[in-house]
Amino acid sequence: MQTTLRTLASLCCTAVLMWSSHAIAANQFIDIAAKNVEEIQLVLDTLDASITNNLTDLPPIILMLHGEEARRFLRSNYGDNKSLVDQAAKLAAYNVVKVQICATWLDQNDYRSSDLFPFVSTVPFGVAELERLAGEEGYTEFSVGL
Repeated sequence: MQTTLRTLASLCCTAVLMWSSHAIAANQFIDIAAKNVEEIQLVLDTLDASITNNLTDLPPIILMLHGEEARRFLRSNYGDNKSLVDQAAKLAAYNVVKVQICATWLDQNDYRSSDLFPFVSTVPFGVAELERLAGEEGYTEFSVGL
C-alpha cells in the first residue's frame, strides 16, 4: 500500500507540474476512483502545493467523484472529513480544482445536491460527464485508482 501511495504521489506531482508549467495544452480532469481518504488527500495535497505558483490563467482541474468517496463531501459528514473538505474548498476558491459529484450516485443513495457543500457541483452522470469533457471540451484524463 505504501509503495502504491508513493507511485500515486509521483503521478499527481507529475500531473500538477505539467499543469503548472503549461506543458499541456488541454484542460485536465481527475477521475477519482479512490475509495479511501488517504488517496483523495494525496491528490489535494499535491494540488495545494501549486497555489504558491500564482497560476491564475489556467483552468481548474476537475475532480470527479462518482462513488462512495463522494460521501466525504456531504455536509452531514463534515465532522469526520473537516480537513479534507476545508482543503478542497480552499483549492476551489483559488480556482485550482473544481469538485463535481455524480447526481445519479446522489439519487441512488437518497441524497440531494443540497446535502453537499456550496463549492461542490453535480453532474447528471459522472462517467458520461468524463466522456463529454474528453470528447467535447478537450480535457485529458488523469485517472487515480489504486
